[in-house]
Amino acid sequence: MLEFQLFRVMVYPSKQINMFEEQKSPSEILKDTISRLPFAELRKGVIWHIGNISSIGEDGLYFRVGRTSKSTIAVYQDGNFVDEEFETAPYTHVILDVPLEICAIAKNTKLSPKTTGIANQFIRLLNGSDYARQLKASFEIGEINDPEDFITYLHDAFAITKFWITFSMPNAFDVNEDFYKPMEKLLRESAGEKGKTELVGHSLKSDSLEDLARTAASTGNDAAAWLIPEREQAKVKKTLKGNPVIVSHDNVDDQEQKEALLQRIRNLYKQIRRSKK
Repeated sequence: MLEFQLFRVMVYPSKQINMFEEQKSPSEILKDTISRLPFAELRKGVIWHIGNISSIGEDGLYFRVGRTSKSTIAVYQDGNFVDEEFETAPYTHVILDVPLEICAIAKNTKLSPKTTGIANQFIRLLNGSDYARQLKASFEIGEINDPEDFITYLHDAFAITKFWITFSMPNAFDVNEDFYKPMEKLLRESAGEKGKTELVGHSLKSDSLEDLARTAASTGNDAAAWLIPEREQAKVKKTLKGNPVIVSHDNVDDQEQKEALLQRIRNLYKQIRRSKK
């Protein structure tokens, strides 16, 4: 049984527009960068790679991320103990929905104790690739958290007195238009990279906050709230982070299994983004 964790990849094309070059969308840049099989020595003697790329329908990709390194093992040969050098190459599976820029990375403790560690190395590979440098594009990755528990706390609270969310540079196509888009625009025009907005009141409306929480979750950002669970109780803090979306899947050995997992990922993402309003 494989355990996949969901992440959102954010693609930032170059701010410099060259009229003589074809302008690529963020998802096209992501797909093209991966397809060039980037590799890099991210630690001395340890080289990370992308490989085994195959398409899943029109908008999906399957590939593997792993690392190669030299190791030695003591063996006994012809009456002598000797050290033999060999290459190790642990890897893991990745499923990517290209237009949504959503990827699922399988856990492999041989690569990193946490799947987020593999995700960080993956994004370093993309940022360090020759193709990304050529396009002057950059990438970020954030874990997608399940917002349902957090949203339940918001709706069940007697009162919400403070709420904050983080946001990054413009990229996501499916964010809250009324709030997130202006904040992202301000961040870009200010040459910023990350932003945070805080709302304070005696009793903030949970319905409005739910849509913001879902947007934060779907874009790999964070949200938190100070709330009073019941009348005359003390305030408590609840956060969106800490509840990553995990998908268990038997294996991805054949095309049918890859397609089934990709559809599950899409359904989960749609569920996160849905609005109850």
